[in-house]
Order: sequence, then structure tokens, then C-alpha cells
Amino acid sequence: MEERPRVVVLGAGLAGIAAATRLREAGFQRVFVVEAAEEAGGRVARAGVGKSWVDTGAQFIHGASDANPVYSLLKQHNLLSELVTEEGSELFLNDKGSKVDTEFANRMYEAGEEIIWRKHEGLIGKSLGEHFAEESQQLIQKWGSPEEEQHKILSILHLVGKNVAADVGVSDLRAVSLNSWQYFCNMGDDLNVEGKMFMLKDKLLEDLPKDRLLLNRPVSKVYWEGSFRNEEGHQFPVCLLCENGEQILADHVVVTVSVGYLKTAASTFFDPPLPQEKLEAVEKLGFGCLNKIFLEYEEAFWESDISSISLVWEGETPADLSSSTTRWIKSLQHFTVMRPKETFGNVLIGWCSGNVAEHVETLTEQELACVITENFRKFTGNPSIPVPKRVLRTQWQSKKFIQGTYTYIPPGIDAKIMDKLAEPLSSSKKPSVDLQVLFAGEGTIKELYGTVQGALLSGHREAERLAQHYGRAVSTTAACSLPDQEN
Repeated sequence: MEERPRVVVLGAGLAGIAAATRLREAGFQRVFVVEAAEEAGGRVARAGVGKSWVDTGAQFIHGASDANPVYSLLKQHNLLSELVTEEGSELFLNDKGSKVDTEFANRMYEAGEEIIWRKHEGLIGKSLGEHFAEESQQLIQKWGSPEEEQHKILSILHLVGKNVAADVGVSDLRAVSLNSWQYFCNMGDDLNVEGKMFMLKDKLLEDLPKDRLLLNRPVSKVYWEGSFRNEEGHQFPVCLLCENGEQILADHVVVTVSVGYLKTAASTFFDPPLPQEKLEAVEKLGFGCLNKIFLEYEEAFWESDISSISLVWEGETPADLSSSTTRWIKSLQHFTVMRPKETFGNVLIGWCSGNVAEHVETLTEQELACVITENFRKFTGNPSIPVPKRVLRTQWQSKKFIQGTYTYIPPGIDAKIMDKLAEPLSSSKKPSVDLQVLFAGEGTIKELYGTVQGALLSGHREAERLAQHYGRAVSTTAACSLPDQEN
């Protein structure tokens, strides 16, 4: 006789892997993970570039402290030992072909970040872009700088705005609520773990038997509130219909697909349809896109101590942070150097977001190489800058079951709607709660959305919900157990 309950986790990203492994820890034996792609990981992914594998998806942990479970897991699996922790030098270049004074640029950049990351309450209808433009102008007036210096300051603040837009995955900060981080939990400083995040995913998968991970199984429909029989005659309330016609039956399904996919499919993906309040939550949330462009060179044209290269367009101001696909190269302003060189070779990562990230997906790698090289020659004043020997760009918008990278909060929207998205669904035909459909993923956790630990903890949350439903002992984890801090 088949042991019950049978739990199916839809999606093998970090949320799905976390849900499945926590369920097994709680004694659930019949746990299966269904994944559309050929490889597990979701938005934690890898590719071969230069001398090594690189993270084509997430590579930062937002909170380098033991309060962050992802940091703790990386440390537990000895994946932090080879990281380059020295910050390195930052190179700022302007479009006149000159270097910008690093001390000046860093000072202005820090002032801009202080404006951006300050928590705000009660201004739910105002955009981050609007606020940043106003505060930047007030900063200029407060300092009383000469007009020529004002233009330089504004161009650095413009760079801050563009980089934050990339962090959020949008084309314009006016699409982002000033209240975005009202509930957010600050777990510490950011840490770049490039080349290690996909390794963590592999480590976590070791706790899941291979026969319980069902790859290449794109699902076209989730039926619930039903009565589906398997070959042995057992009845189940949930049925996942795969595109190849296969039916996967379950007592419970934990849905971990991205908000990006739900925005295109939520109204037709479930039968019966999702409640209206859940559909509205999906519609109101934003889902951004961030793409990376990996540039591999035979020889580095930057100094060995450089960790990042920023391109500053003089004359640009925080009042105009929108991106244009016809001038997409102007939005490609920030490049990080993969370190250490001994591991990765001579590789830069260019970062782009929103409509520019989507546009980059339509260009050939040769087109990218030519345009980016011409731009580097312009900003360095060096016509001999070489063309990269290889270019690899990610294409997160084009991935059918993801369609972007992570969630953001638009103006006028309270992040509490993520709580609605996270609420499980039970049958209306039964008097008791039966938790047929549960939801996890970074877009369901308002304290940590857009982060790897948010995805992980949301998976734990739903596994713990099921464990408590069945009266099974399991340790519970809070989304944020820290006192409120300035973000």
C-alpha cells in the first residue's frame, strides 16, 4: 500500500529544493520534485566561461552573517574559503575618455546609496525614482557646489540610480515603490559568491534521491479539488498534467514557479482557477529582469587590482533614469571583474536590466562584442582595446517558465499582498483544511523577496506548514528573526 501523503513540489529552484528536503527531514517519504528544465536550480544556474564554471543566475547573498541561512549553508559546505574578500579598486571612466577621481566618485556614490536604501513608511504611492531625483537635487543645493562640479555629482548619482535599477531588474526606478523595503529584513552586508552559488544548489540536491527529481517535465495544468485515481485505485485530490500527457497525482502540491510565469499563466494554469485576490496579487506585483554579459579576454585591459569598471555619462542626471532600447549601450554602465584571475581568467560581467536586458537577448554575441568594445574604446580613450574572444549573455526573459529574474514592488502597492500569494488553497468541498495547493518562492515572502534566502526560507515555510498539518515535529524558521534595522 502506498504511503501517504504524496507531496509534489512544482519547480526545482531553491524554493522547491528547500521544500522537498525539509519535508524529507520531517519524515515525508513520498516527495517528488517536478521540473520543466533539463537541470535543477531555476534561477541558480551555471555555464562554462573562461577557465571555470560561472553563475549565470544568482551570485550575491544579501547578508553575510549567520542570520542568513544561505550564508550558513555556504560556510557549512566549505564554499566560502576561496572567495576574494578584498574589495579591490574601482575604476570610473567618463564619456570624454578620462578617469574620474575615485575618491570623489566613491564619496558621491555613497551619498546616493544612502538616499536609495533608506527605509520609508507612509509614502506608498510615491516612486523610488521620483524621490531619488528630488533628494539628489536637494543634496546639490545643500552642498552649494560650483556649477561644473554639480554636473559631475549628478552624473555619479545618475550612475547610482542606473545600478539600483539593475539590482531591482527594472528599466526605470519610477516603476519601483519608495516603500519597497518597508518590511525588508537586513541580514548584513552583500557578498559576491561568484562561482559558488550553483555549487550550493548541487550540495542541497544531494539530500534528495535522484528518482524523486523528475526533470524535463513541463506542466501545462494543475488540477485540484478533484478525485483522481492511480493504477492501484488510490484517490488523490491533485493532478499535474504534463505537456507530454503524463499525469502526476498528489495529495498536496507546492507551487514554486516564478511570479514572472504566473503573470502570464495564472488565470489558466489552475483548475479550478485561483481565487480573485490571488490573481490580483500576481497582477499587482512587478517582476523584473536582470541579464549578465560575460566578456572573456585573452589579456586584461584593466589593472590587476581593479574589481569593477563604471562608465559615467556626463550630463546625465537622476531626473532621467529611463532606458531606451535604441540607446541600450548607455544603460550598460557597470562591469565587475571576476576574481580571482587564477580561477576565472580575464572575464568581465556587464549588467543590464529591464527593457535593455530583454533587448540584449535579441542581439547576437558578435553584435554585443562589437558595440561594447567601441564603447570601452570611447571611455578609455584607447582605440586598441581588444574585442573579447568570447561573449556569453544570459537570457532570463526568454525562459518560458521563469520570464525574468525576481519580484519588485510598484508604486501604490503594499508588499503585504505577497502574504495573499503565499496563502495555501484547500478544498471548498470539505469542512476541514486540507492544504491541496501551497505556494513558495521569493515572490511570496515580503521580508526577503528578490533574494536566494527568501526563496529558501519560503520553501521551508511551506514544508513546515505541511508538517504541522500532520502533527509532525519539525524545527521552524522565521523569515527574519532580527530586530528592525535600517536597510
